[in-house]
Amino acid sequence: MITLSSITDRLGSQFLDPHALAAPLETREEAVRLALEEINLSLNHAYSIAELDGEITGDLPETWLPALFSGAAAILISTVLHYDLSSHTNLPSDRAQLQLWAEHLKRQFDLQMDRLRLQELQNAQSSAHLQWEWQENGSWR
Repeated sequence: MITLSSITDRLGSQFLDPHALAAPLETREEAVRLALEEINLSLNHAYSIAELDGEITGDLPETWLPALFSGAAAILISTVLHYDLSSHTNLPSDRAQLQLWAEHLKRQFDLQMDRLRLQELQNAQSSAHLQWEWQENGSWR
């Protein structure tokens, strides 16, 4: 089961500085919350993660974890840039490089979301909306 602490620990280990100071836990939790919110809005679901906002059990599918992590990492780096938290992480101090990295992660998140939306459409029980036959009126010619 996916838990908030496992995701924030993973985010923290990705962005540790040489003195073992990580991006603040609250910042990592908010990044996860915002990424999950975007997933839910994008896919029209109401998935949850255990330990996030008092949830006891989460129902986010394991296969969606890479997208969640990419989105949360992009949000976290953007937050570090916005609030100048780079002294608390091992992220490069070059703001332009950080911005490029955040944009790359955001594009990766968007592509993963597109793939998940396509899978949702392909797995839909009722595929009547996917198949239709074109019937052209002969008088249009």
